[in-house]
Amino acid sequence: MADDILEYWMSVSRELAHKYHIEQFDKSSEMWSWENFKDDIQGLRNRLGIGDKYAEILGIRMDLETGQTIDTFTSKEVSPSRLIIFLFYYSRAKDEGIANEWVKFNALRGSWACRFSFDKEDLNALLAAYTNNREKLLAAFERLNARRVDYGDVGFEVSFLPRVKVLIIFEDADDEFPASVRMLYDKNSIFYLPHEMLGDISWFIVSRVVYSVF
Repeated sequence: MADDILEYWMSVSRELAHKYHIEQFDKSSEMWSWENFKDDIQGLRNRLGIGDKYAEILGIRMDLETGQTIDTFTSKEVSPSRLIIFLFYYSRAKDEGIANEWVKFNALRGSWACRFSFDKEDLNALLAAYTNNREKLLAAFERLNARRVDYGDVGFEVSFLPRVKVLIIFEDADDEFPASVRMLYDKNSIFYLPHEMLGDISWFIVSRVVYSVF
C-alpha cells in the first residue's frame, strides 16, 4: 500500500488519543510527561542509534534512567517534555536504515495528507542569520556537530536523531537570484517520525542555532 507508513503513524496517534482520552492530537499537551512515557523511552536503550545512558536531540540530553534533561550548551536543566514527544514516536519505529537520498518534504511517503513541511518563518530566520551573521551561524551549526557537506555554497547535514537526518543548504546571492536556504530530508526519515514531527525539525534547529545564539 502506497501510504502504509502514513496509516501506521495515524494508528499510533489514535492509540494515544484513546489512552489519554483526548479528542484531538495535541503536541503541547501535559500528557507528554516522563511519568507517562518513561517505559517507551527507556525501550530505546541500545536501539536505533541511541546509547545505554542518554538520548540527545541537538544538544539537549535526557538521562534514560531518571528523565533529567539538560541543555548541554548552558548546563541548565530543561523540561523533558521538549524531547519526549519525539522520542516516543522514535521508540515506535522499525529500523529501515538510512536511505542517503535527500528529498523535499512533499516527496516523502504520505506527505500529500499533510498541510505543511516546515514553517517558512523558520527558514527565513536561518536565511537572515546566514546573510547578516554568517560566521556566528556556521559556528552554531558546528556546535551541534552538524557535518559540513558539499552542497550549495554552504551545506550542513544535521542528525536530529541517529536515523533522522536533514540537509540545510544555503545559496549566496548573485546577479540574478537572492540568497536562499533549502531543507531536505533523508528519504527514510518518515519511517522514524510522523510528518507532523518532521515538520517541527525546522523550528527545533532554529531554536538551537539562531534564537539561543543571537
